[in-house]
Order: sequence, then C-alpha cells, then structure tokens
Amino acid sequence: MSQGVRGWHVELWPSRSLTRGGLRIFLILLALCFGVFFLMTATAPGSTVSRPGLATALLMIIPFIVVVFGCVVWAFAANNREGRYTERLHFDGDRLVIEADHPKRAPKRWEFQPYWTRVMVRTTREVENQLILRQQDRAVAIGGFLTPEERTDLAEEIRTALSRFNASNA
Repeated sequence: MSQGVRGWHVELWPSRSLTRGGLRIFLILLALCFGVFFLMTATAPGSTVSRPGLATALLMIIPFIVVVFGCVVWAFAANNREGRYTERLHFDGDRLVIEADHPKRAPKRWEFQPYWTRVMVRTTREVENQLILRQQDRAVAIGGFLTPEERTDLAEEIRTALSRFNASNA
C-alpha cells in the first residue's frame, strides 16, 4: 500500500464568519446602540412628558432591552457551540474511519472496508448534493454543513483516495 493513501485524512468543520473577537465587538456595539437609544429617548427635545413620567416609561423599556440583548447573546452562543462540530475521515490501516465530534452529543465512529465502500451524491427535497458513504447495510451522511459544491468536491476526493487504496491492495 502506498504511504500517501495510508496517510490520507480530511477534517471538516462548519465555516464561522464571526470570530469570538468579532462577536465581542458586535455585542459592545449593540449595547452602545441600546444605550444611545435610551439616552436619546430620555433627552428628546420638545418632549411634553415630565421627567418622572419619562423615567417610569424608560424603566418599563429596560426589561425588554435586556431580554432582546440576552436573546442575541444566547443565539450567538448556541451558534458558536454548533460551530465546534467536526468530522474526520482517514485511513486507519485497512479501514476508512469516520469520526464525528459534536459538543452536545457523544462522539461517533464508523469504520468502512475501502473495497466495499461506495460514495454517493444525491439530491433530495431538503438537501442538494447530499454526500453519503455506503457499505452494504450501513450508510453515513457526511459534510451536511458544507456547500453543495464542496460536498461534490469532497466526494471526488474520497473516490480518488478509495481508488488509490484499492489499487495498492490489489
């Protein structure tokens, strides 16, 4: 078997366009926007509301601002957590091994015999170019977070690696 095939591995993870530092900056800007809104409302020129009445109105708005800010923070935290999901594909001796690590679930591992493994790309109503590795009675969909083009490219890369692996063991 060639060394290049034995050393073949791919690690997949969802793309994250917003880094932790970018998220901090966004949240600070959001808090500043809420603060500016709060101050502009409190000091609006020509307002006929008395100061005590305005203070009462603003105090009624604060819980809603806190809830909105909290929901935004929670949504970004959940999105970041999902972004730590990884899938690894590699040849481990005579097997193609797929490992999936999700931050909220137990790690999963599948092993396929390269000779019997088929790479399928299919389009359903829900998923365009779904990438599936199939061996007899087992099938595993991988790269669900990739774009359809990336799944097609990955399928070709896996087919090439399987072909080289099978050719070197023939």
